[in-house]
Order: sequence, then structure tokens, then C-alpha cells
Amino acid sequence: MKVGQSIVHKKTDQDDNLVPLINIVFLMLIFFMVAGHISQSDPIKVQPPLSQSETTDKADPLVIVVSDNKEVAIGQTILNDDALLVKINALFDAAEDKNAFHILVKVDGEMPVDRLQKVLSIIKQSGITQIALATQRKANQL
Repeated sequence: MKVGQSIVHKKTDQDDNLVPLINIVFLMLIFFMVAGHISQSDPIKVQPPLSQSETTDKADPLVIVVSDNKEVAIGQTILNDDALLVKINALFDAAEDKNAFHILVKVDGEMPVDRLQKVLSIIKQSGITQIALATQRKANQL
């Protein structure tokens, strides 16, 4: 200890106050990455019609999303009507269990019925008979 010298206090750095904030942001990021369920969205935005029943499909179907402008999406691949039959046949041929292979068709509730009938007739040409139409649950069914 030196007598007579003044004590010089170390200046606090402005960035020292940011460290707790950065820690909290990283913890929140990790929390939402682990706790949040991130799912792929459909490449074509549709609003399915409301459901009249409470039954749900438990298996993992092939999802086909249909739009008004002659676009059809299987997974993240957007196809036209002509390529739809070829893609369905290729996926059906590659399926391990052909008896369990089924299709879920998602369409907009405001889409004309003739567009849906055209897509369903294309699916029928492939020989697949297990087809379901996606609907939304009503608010009171939740």
C-alpha cells in the first residue's frame, strides 16, 4: 500500500452492460429453436373449407396443393396439370406399401368445383383410390 497516491478507478466500459442482454437474447433464441415447432409451409397459399366432421387422418399421406391458376404443388415442387400424373405415378411406383399409399388434396375453399374435378380425374387416372380432401376444423371443434 502506497501512502499519498490517489486511487485511480478503472472506467467501466460501455460494452460491459451489453453482455447480460446478449446472453438473454441467445438464451431466448435457443429456447425458441428447441421449443418451437417449425414446419414447412405450402408453396401455394390456400384456405381449405371448413370441416363437417371431427375425424382426422392419422397416416402420412402424399399432400397435393391445388391453386386456381393451374398450378399444383407436391411437397415443395410446383407442377402444371400435365406433369401431375407423371409425378404421382413415379411416387406411387416408389412407395414401399402400395396399399397404404393415399393422397390428401388441399384446395382453397373458394376455388371452383370444376378445377377440383379436373385434378381428381388426373389422380383417378393413376389408379389410386384412397383420396381425401383437406378441410379446416370449425372454431368450436378445437
